[in-house]
Order: sequence, then structure tokens, then C-alpha cells
Amino acid sequence: MSLAQKAGQAGALMLFRKGWGALVSFGVMAYLARVLDKADFGLLAISATLIGIIETVALSGIGEYVIFYHDKKDEKEVTNSAFWLNILLTIVVCAAVLIAAPLWASFYKDERINRIIWLLLVGFFFNMLSSISVAQFRKTLDYKPLVLIQTIFGTIAQLSQIAFALLGFGVYSLALPHAVITPVMAIVLIYKSEFRPSLKMNREHWGRIFGYTKHVIGSRVLGKFVNEGDTLIVGKFLGMELLGVYNLAFRFSHLFFANFLPIITNVTMPVFSQIRNNLPRLRDNFTRSLKLIAFVTIPVISFQILFAEPLINLIYGPKWHDAVIPFQILSLFVLFKSVGSPTSGLYNATGKPQIGFYFTLIFTPIFLGSVLFSSIFNSLIITTVIVASVRILGTMTHFFLSGRILKVPGFSLMAQALKSFIPAIIIAIPIYLFRLTTDYHFAIIESIIFLSGYFLLYNLLLKTDWREILLDLEKMMPKKLKKIIPSRLRKILINEALPEEIV
Repeated sequence: MSLAQKAGQAGALMLFRKGWGALVSFGVMAYLARVLDKADFGLLAISATLIGIIETVALSGIGEYVIFYHDKKDEKEVTNSAFWLNILLTIVVCAAVLIAAPLWASFYKDERINRIIWLLLVGFFFNMLSSISVAQFRKTLDYKPLVLIQTIFGTIAQLSQIAFALLGFGVYSLALPHAVITPVMAIVLIYKSEFRPSLKMNREHWGRIFGYTKHVIGSRVLGKFVNEGDTLIVGKFLGMELLGVYNLAFRFSHLFFANFLPIITNVTMPVFSQIRNNLPRLRDNFTRSLKLIAFVTIPVISFQILFAEPLINLIYGPKWHDAVIPFQILSLFVLFKSVGSPTSGLYNATGKPQIGFYFTLIFTPIFLGSVLFSSIFNSLIITTVIVASVRILGTMTHFFLSGRILKVPGFSLMAQALKSFIPAIIIAIPIYLFRLTTDYHFAIIESIIFLSGYFLLYNLLLKTDWREILLDLEKMMPKKLKKIIPSRLRKILINEALPEEIV
């Protein structure tokens, strides 16, 4: 099987897992939002933030180094050394969490945070143990067993939140699956992986791994503070209830992004690493990834901005109406974040993680300072506007940094992705004005008009991109799905073969 076929199959499998996961998560959250308090989601967000920061330190870079390293003569030895380094980090990190948890709970003045962190820590520990096995699956693009295991246990974990809520565990129902289900999933992943650790290792490889990962760790730790800084500040200054509103708006706005974009990044990172020395091919694949992501994400996220109010009220209920405006603002950020998502994978795949590190080093204090400044207004909406605005500026900067790697102007990369905004804006404006000027709303009809109008205008205005993206999407389809589509229809849609595959 060629690299293109493996990447396509991996993408299709990831699409299934993420799509199914999004569907299940969607249903579970819709139920839990009705039976749990707003503050419960705030407590979980604060607790998960500490675990997330620590997990970022532990996981960042080691798995990527295993994927990045392709020297066959000592590849097994390097992987084994990475495993034991990972174990050492796990022990250190778990000790750090045990010390920090009560202090974290004291800072936010709620002892329940300490107990939630302990539950989350169990899942973290086993995720760490299985991280090298997961990296091996990704490196070889052997996604079938990985997707199957993660889909089954992910579904069980999501549904068990409802079960625990029905049993009266309250806020703890959100964290208990991490302690109960995640360990079993990790053990199965380790068992199914081809990697079997041995006591034989070379500590010299630790230095090489650290040389690669130090910038990845630094970048992601700082990035974690950027991603979670708003949670920390909202929780401290605006309270757990408003944090719960903000957290729901954030999670819902990122639902499509969190479940679709990893499909692209998980597949492209190994591919980019293998073609990193072929600049023309790397450049072509990168720009096509940008256009593919923009084509798929822009209409979806534009839709959720346009129909935010009926979506929030229908799915989560009237008590979450305060989340509508934050949801719209955060969705706008997600739009920009989506189209710029391949940039981080490019840094690591080309062996230049220091670029992301130095950017994040500069950006982190700017972001945290901006969010801290927003707290003086004591307004969730103002805080959300500032958070989204600063993050959008940060995302746009990555286009210029990626342009330096690919030796192309940053503006040209940005244009490749952002020109897909044009059809969305043209069709969204009249629908938005209609919704503002009348009390009669036909959400289903308006939705059909928006989505069909977007793809029609996209075809009329950006024909070349349309054919190219259709071909790339076809390459990600499983063979069985391709057989369902008539060959004549495929020829009509694609029209002509393009010279280069996406990978």
C-alpha cells in the first residue's frame, strides 16, 4: 500500500472515530447540561486545567520524536529509550499533581476540586503508559486497531457519564469515567501494539529526545497556558457558574474543530515528516491541506455562528441562553484556528519545533495579560471578545512563520485558506439581516439555503479549488464508499485528474 493510500485510509478511519465521538459527545452533553448545575461544568474545567498542564509537560514531544525518527538501524532502541523516559516522567508528574491538587483546590476555595483531580489523575497515568504504543500506531499509519479501540472505549466512557449522573454522583459523574474506563483502554492499546518494551535502553538517546522535545514541551506548556488561561481567570474572578457558561460555549464552539481537525493533523504530521526534504512537494501538500480544511470547516462553523441561538436553546435548554453570545464569539476564533491548524504540525514534522516555542514564549504573556486586563470589567462577554481577538491575531502570525519554512510569502498561504470565507460571507449576510428584521424564523429552511448557497457560490467563484478538493476528499474515502459512488458521477465532479496526490 502506497503512502497516499495509507494516509487516505487513516484519514477515513479517523473521520469515522471523530464523527462518531462527536455525535455521542453531543448527545451526552445535551443530557448532562439539563441535569447538572452550571457550576459543575466550571469545577470540572478548573480541575481538568491542572491535569492538562501537567499532561502537556509529560506527553509533549516524546511520541512525536518516535514518529519523527526513521533511522532503521537503531529505531527499536530509540523507541525503547523513549518508553522508559516516558515512564520516568510519569512518576515525576504524578508526584507533582499529588502535591499541587490541594493547593489548587484551596486557591479556588472548593474542596471538590481536589477529589476531581484525583479521579482525572488515574486516567492521566494510564494515558501516559500507552502513549508510546499510540505513537507506534500513528508512525506506521496503522489506524484500524487504534480507531477501533478508542471508539469503543470512548463511547463507553461518554455514556457512563450519564449512568453516573443517574446514580447521583453529581459533578463527579464528569470525572469518574477517566478513573474507570481509561485504564482498561490503555491496557488494550498496549496489548494490541507491536511495541514490546525491554530493559535494554541507551540513555544517550534521552539527550537526543530531549534535544528535540525541549522546544515542543516549552511551546505546548506555554500554549496550554494560552488555551487555558481564560479558564483560570474566568473561574477566579467571575465565579464557577459563569465559568460553567463559558466552558459550555467553548466546548460547543470547538465540537467540530476538536473532532475533525485531529484527523488532518494526525495524518499529515507523519506524512510531512517523510517528505520534509522535498520542499516543492511539502509546499504543495501543505497548501492543499489548508484548502481542504477551509473548504470543510468554514461552512460548518459559519453555520453555528449564524444559528447559535436556536442551537443552544434546542440542545442545552433555555437555562444556557447566556452562552449564546460567547458561543458566537468563540466560534469566530475557531474559524481562524481551523484554517491555521496545519502550521503546528509543520514545525514538528520538519524538525523545527523551536519556531513554535519562541512564538509561544512571546505570545503567552501578551495573551495572559490581555485576559487578566479583561477581568476588571467583570463581564463574560468582554472577556470572551478579548480572548477571541488576541487568539485570532496569534493564529494569523503562524501563517507567516510557516511561510518562512516553506519559502513562500505568508500572505499567499493565508490567502489560500481564507478565500474560502468569501462565499460564506456573501450568503450569510442576507440571512443574518433577515433574522434581525423579522420575528419569523425558519431555521431548517434558512440552514438549507445557507449550506446549499455556500457550495454553489464556492463552485462558481473558486472552480479550480473545488476540483482539487474533491479529488483530495476522494482519496480519503474508503474503497467500499468509492464503489457506492457511480464512476460517471465522479468523473463529472472531478472533471480531470490533477497532477499530484495530496501525499
